[in-house]
Amino acid sequence: MQLKYGSKGDDVTEIQKMLKRLNYLSGSVDGVFGRLTESAVVAFQESEGLYSDGIIGAITFEALEKAIRELDGQLYAPGMSDLIKPTILPFVKVKADKYDGGYDRCSLRADVAEAYNKVREKVVAAGGVLTSSGGLRNLNDGVNANRSAVSFHYLGKALDLYIYSGMVNAQNDPYVAVYLGDRRFNIYARAEAGQEMNLNAATYKKREGGEQVKGKFIDLTSIFKEYGFKPIRARSQFFNGGSELGAEWWHFQYEEGLIAGVSTFGNELLRVYPKERLEGTAPWSHKNAVFNGSSLFVKP
Repeated sequence: MQLKYGSKGDDVTEIQKMLKRLNYLSGSVDGVFGRLTESAVVAFQESEGLYSDGIIGAITFEALEKAIRELDGQLYAPGMSDLIKPTILPFVKVKADKYDGGYDRCSLRADVAEAYNKVREKVVAAGGVLTSSGGLRNLNDGVNANRSAVSFHYLGKALDLYIYSGMVNAQNDPYVAVYLGDRRFNIYARAEAGQEMNLNAATYKKREGGEQVKGKFIDLTSIFKEYGFKPIRARSQFFNGGSELGAEWWHFQYEEGLIAGVSTFGNELLRVYPKERLEGTAPWSHKNAVFNGSSLFVKP
C-alpha cells in the first residue's frame, strides 16, 4: 500500500503528524494528502537522499520513523561523540482485577499503558472489572500454534483478559462474548451502571452462541476501540472442535500509529528494544513483516 496525493484517512493523519514534528509540514493535520503534504514528503525525501516522488511507501516510511526516533533521542558522551541514541519506550506495569487464576497486573509499552488506564478507569467507574492473563511477552518465549512470532505481545502493545473470565458460565462470568460471524466476537462486561441487555452468549461449549443472558452490561469492545485498541479474530480451528485457546476473544491490541502496507514489525520492535537485544530472537527474524491493516503483521 502507498499513500500519495489524493489519499485520505487515519493513515494520512499519522504521516502528517510525523512531518509536522520534523518541521516539514506547515499545513494542517486533516487526514487529506493534498499538495502541501506532497511537497512536505518531497522535501523530506530530498533531505534523506531518497527518490523524491512525494509518495509514502515502505522505504520513505521507514526513514520517517528513524527520523522520529532520532528526534526523540538524546545525545550521549557529551563532547566526545555526536551519535544519537534513540529513546527506547519503557514498559510500564498496570493494574488489573484479580479473577480466579488471572493476574492483578500486566506490563505494556508506556503509551499503551496510558491508553489502557483510561479504559480501566471507564470500566471500573461503571462497576465492571478488567481481568488479565498478561500483556508483554518475553522475546525468548516459545512460538507455537497459539503463539505467533509477530504477536503484538512482543511489542508491549497487546493485552489478554483472563481467558476463563468469559465463555465459561455465561450467567455469572464478568464477560459475555457475542458471536458476530466471520470468527469475530464482541465482548460485554457486567457492570452495575451498565444498560439492561439481552445477549446471545457464546461459550466454550456453544461457540457460536445459543445461551440467552439478561443483565446490566457495558460494551467493552467499543470502549477499547475508543482508546485505540482493537480485537482480533478467533482461530479457524476453534470452530472446528479445536482448543479453547483459539477463541482469542480476550485479546485486544493497540494499533494507533500503524500504517497498512508500510509499518514493519522490525521498526515497532526497535521502539522498545535496542537492536543488539533483538538479534537472534524469533520476533527479530520476522522484522520485515508488514502490517496488513487487519490486525496482523505478514511477510511482504
